[in-house]
Amino acid sequence: MARFAVGDTVRVSMPKGPNKRGVVGVSVLFSTYPEARFDGAVGTVVEVDPRSTLGLVQYLVNFRGHKNRVAIPWQSQWFRGEWLVPAPAPAQAQAPAQAQPDAAAGTQAPTPAGGAAEAASGAGQTTSRGSS
Repeated sequence: MARFAVGDTVRVSMPKGPNKRGVVGVSVLFSTYPEARFDGAVGTVVEVDPRSTLGLVQYLVNFRGHKNRVAIPWQSQWFRGEWLVPAPAPAQAQAPAQAQPDAAAGTQAPTPAGGAAEAASGAGQTTSRGSS
């Protein structure tokens, strides 16, 4: 189990398992927990409780200031350490794209009407059937 310090960026990762229909998601054993709503959300550790209930280390994670695709119900929540994984830093998550002048601008050389592309696809040709 990973140990986190105050200020670390973490992602919530609840235990996965199949439901009755066989779709893999948050395990049905944990789906009723309030923490299950945060699955996949990224936040920052703001407080650590080493002696919480049952002796489990818990981390208070603040989700303010992070762009999450998950609709989180409130801004901060306590999580067990086993439900958190380190999140990549924002600079590492987004790799810069290679600069390609024609592809980046979306420009394409125009093809002349009646060119090779139309000849290859058969466009512009009409067929007529003779009546029998």
